[in-house]
Amino acid sequence: MNPKKEKTTVLFVNKNAQAIKPIQVSSKLILNWKKYFAAVLLVFAGLIAAIVFLTSNNIEQHQLQEALAKKIQTIHITYAQVDTNAVRQKFTTIDKELQTINDYLKARGIKYALKGPEGGEAGDNDLISTDEITNFYEGYLKKIIYNISYTPLGFPYPGAITSTFGHRENPFSGEGIETHKGVDIRAAWGSPVKAMAKGEVEFAGVRGGFGNCIMIKHGNGFETLYGHLSKILVHVGQPVDIGQQIGNVGSTGRSTGPHLHYEVHRNGEKIDPQNFLTLK
Repeated sequence: MNPKKEKTTVLFVNKNAQAIKPIQVSSKLILNWKKYFAAVLLVFAGLIAAIVFLTSNNIEQHQLQEALAKKIQTIHITYAQVDTNAVRQKFTTIDKELQTINDYLKARGIKYALKGPEGGEAGDNDLISTDEITNFYEGYLKKIIYNISYTPLGFPYPGAITSTFGHRENPFSGEGIETHKGVDIRAAWGSPVKAMAKGEVEFAGVRGGFGNCIMIKHGNGFETLYGHLSKILVHVGQPVDIGQQIGNVGSTGRSTGPHLHYEVHRNGEKIDPQNFLTLK
């Protein structure tokens, strides 16, 4: 006989010991009731776990929504408290200060117009996004830093000027007029001479009446020349930084005594170095 088709009759008896209608079930079910019962328990446990997980997840989502709502509310409150007129005023003040720096650079031949974040003039009344404002000022300040870094500003040696740019009497004979293409700065023999801007050495050696001489090429078309040196501390092709010592004061070449001859060139033209000694 096929065991799968065997049937077992189950009698249900009430409390009066009276038999109720019998039920026939598969004998396999009776024999393996523990396995089936365990399977039912596993299914039931899985359902309970799923219900608990979904309930917990729903609570977590609700908590996240509440937290996000609070943050949004805080942002709205903070934004409402921002005095936009004060913000405009602060940026207008910054624009004016940057414009002052820009004017100083323009006076030295560096033309770079200050434009607002959207291409308009600085100080526009419309308050634009923080990102646009930040990007504008970052870009503009980088440009100013570049211009200042590669523009020769200040004294290569902090001494008194004994001879200015332009026409002067012949310092050797005192007779006749000659053109002086730089400034002479009084200094003791061996005093340090420093580079006035970032750049690269394009000449280092003896050059005619300049004696021991250094020429540095900077950005924006600028070059500087340092003459009558007693010692040269750099070589051609060497990069130099602002304030780096490049040599020592001397009296080599056509010179009446220890001093530094200093020139500033712009696009090949010799210009008055005194325009670059101070920010005035």
